[in-house]
Amino acid sequence: MKNFRKITIASLLVSTLACTDGFEEINKDPNRAVDVTSAQLLTNAQYNFSNNITDEWNNGRFGMYYAQYWSSTYYSDESRYQIRENTNQIMWNTFYTDVLSELQESQKVEEKSKFPGYKNRIAISEIVKAYTYHFLTDIYGGPIPYTEALNADEVTPAYNTGEEVYAGLLATLDEQVKVLDASEPSYATGDVLYEGDVNAWKRFANSLRMRIALRMIDAKPAEATEAIKKSLDPANGGIITTQEQSALFRWLSSPPNNNPMNQSFKVRVDFSMSKPFIDYLKLYNDPRLPLFAQPLLNTNDYVGEAYGMASSGASSNGDPTVVSLPSNYGVGATAPTIWLDLAEVKFMLAEIQARELKVGLTGTAAQYYQEGVSASMHFAGVGEANITAYLKKVPYNAAKWKDSIGSQKWIAMYTQGIQGWLERLRLDFKDPITGKAIFALPASGSLDPDVTDISKRMTYPLVEASLNGAHYRTALEKLGGRNSKGAKNWWDKY
Repeated sequence: MKNFRKITIASLLVSTLACTDGFEEINKDPNRAVDVTSAQLLTNAQYNFSNNITDEWNNGRFGMYYAQYWSSTYYSDESRYQIRENTNQIMWNTFYTDVLSELQESQKVEEKSKFPGYKNRIAISEIVKAYTYHFLTDIYGGPIPYTEALNADEVTPAYNTGEEVYAGLLATLDEQVKVLDASEPSYATGDVLYEGDVNAWKRFANSLRMRIALRMIDAKPAEATEAIKKSLDPANGGIITTQEQSALFRWLSSPPNNNPMNQSFKVRVDFSMSKPFIDYLKLYNDPRLPLFAQPLLNTNDYVGEAYGMASSGASSNGDPTVVSLPSNYGVGATAPTIWLDLAEVKFMLAEIQARELKVGLTGTAAQYYQEGVSASMHFAGVGEANITAYLKKVPYNAAKWKDSIGSQKWIAMYTQGIQGWLERLRLDFKDPITGKAIFALPASGSLDPDVTDISKRMTYPLVEASLNGAHYRTALEKLGGRNSKGAKNWWDKY
């Protein structure tokens, strides 16, 4: 797809994954042929994906706002649902050009060489592709270029429906889990997430399949349940069961390979902790609060900023004596980008049992819920005594399982703005104890007439209307006829 191939990117590689001590930049000379390895291309894709969902634009001004983890200290239009079109275009292009196309090229290298272990390496690339398309389809509301997207000869690729994309992702994960073979070689270098560990990639693929299945379960319960059964089948390699098995992209301590949000905070402070998030953490004396946020300067108090204030009325301007700022948990140089972790898996298991899906699990919903909270707290560095005390304050409520699981999963997903927003849309949770709303309407009102409470999707980049007009218009027919942030995803039934 030619319009996805316009950006020339820098190749990044890990010199020695066994003892990763730095990323090295390799600048491509477009006038000179360069042999690029599959490992380098995989690193490029993993790096570019992680940067795309962690930076100040797509995480800070989009995901972290829409999940209401953060508020704006001054430039607040995005928190009121008015996007910057150029950043939306860059997010779209990065997913296609700098992630998916790199993975496609890595597979071509492997298919050409057929060195031992090439099937494993192709399978890993396919799983990362599935993960990327999963983000794309959910962010943009369902229809996206999918089956024709990476065809270099196809200038105007068709949009597949969200249902078609999900069916394709589940089929891909099913196939690649079967392909992965731990008795064969894999990536010796280049795989930042799992260092070529084939069994780890099986666990990740199965856990991802479970996430996708639960995302669609209200729309396609039979298909979702079948996918969950496959994920949990021990013959398929299992799911993530320990903290060490979580999929994390680990940033380095210095530029240009530190956490991109860390780099942003070195320049300016545009983000503060949101009042809805801080107030909810304070309500039950959550021990993660001092780990997620900074207290007001020279105090032990935590104050969140009103969400969605007009720029002229923003209360803090990032003043640490007025509002709590994010801690190094989210914006430290080496704060990892979480792709999928143990806490999320535990909450997925809790939901499966709450829905009584009969897929062979032996634990109870309450047990998995408690394990999800504990996993989140262990990851943040909370001690056992504080975990036990907190769980007594927020016991699992079977009658309000969406509220119990949703609220705690939301807290656990702090820093994962996009996924926190999507789970907010899917579960529509409130405080399970008081029954009150957790989230707030923008304090100064929405700037988008189609959205009053929360955006349901990101609009397609405007350039799609001119570059791929016919297919773009067909996609909009699936979304009510307009490129609106108020159009629901196909799986968002409530």
